Amino acid sequence: MSFVGKFHEPVLLKEMAGLLTANKDTTKAKLYADCTLGGGGYTREILKSTPEGVKAAALDKDVFAIEHCKKVLAEFGERVIFVQANFSNIKKAIQQAGFENVSGVVMDLGLSTYQLNYEAGFSYQRDTELDMRADKSQKLTAKDVLNKYDEKVIAKILFEYGELRYSRKIAREIAEYRKKKKFETTFDLVELLKKQVPPRYLNRDLSKLFQAIRIEVNNELENLKNALEDSVDVLEHRARIVAVSYHSLEDRIVKNFFRNNENLKVITKKPVEPGEDEISRNIRARSAKLRAAERI
Repeated sequence: MSFVGKFHEPVLLKEMAGLLTANKDTTKAKLYADCTLGGGGYTREILKSTPEGVKAAALDKDVFAIEHCKKVLAEFGERVIFVQANFSNIKKAIQQAGFENVSGVVMDLGLSTYQLNYEAGFSYQRDTELDMRADKSQKLTAKDVLNKYDEKVIAKILFEYGELRYSRKIAREIAEYRKKKKFETTFDLVELLKKQVPPRYLNRDLSKLFQAIRIEVNNELENLKNALEDSVDVLEHRARIVAVSYHSLEDRIVKNFFRNNENLKVITKKPVEPGEDEISRNIRARSAKLRAAERI
């Protein structure tokens, strides 16, 4: 199966590379870590922006992404070190690649086009099994959350991870629904919300609902916190970390971490955002916020 074109277009590509590799002539490790390989766009730009002796550790928990990128990044040969790993284990992954430190770390926290279009449960626009696992080796699925979690726990997840103001009402409806029929597919959840939300707000609130459950299934916010902590540990002096987030929960974590970590100097006082041209080419870029910090 070909995966060409099925991974999302990288957002803020030039801005990312410019900030990440600004100190490429002074850092020593000569290794950059792309924590979320996806379609390989960031890794390609990093290697194009750096001398021949520089390498990139390309991490992704999805074996399909790695196999795809082995083909599209073949021109860079041994400059790419592929590691199948969750980005929350970056320190271990870097050691596995044979390094102790890196000259920079980048993480793109958005869903890929491949996940939305081809993997089960991520998109409310396709009727697929309620899975939502980014790592298929884990046991917890979206079906488990909806069919087994306590109503109060579901309400808390919807409020904290989806920022849904009527989270208790939706949690109550979920609890009532599953008494008669188990949640099986994405459209089961879509139909439930359709009965509660005016049509003009439906897409917005479906996005929030699916985001909340996806974050719970994949433990996304804790993974992000772990990845940020480990990234600082492996950054060498003057090396930089760049993070691109797509919703307020992730951006808040990144912003506060960069500000409060005594080993980092914030480079972007305000987040870098896509311009109108980029948004017109790639609508999914509209919510992106890029932040960067440097190891001191």
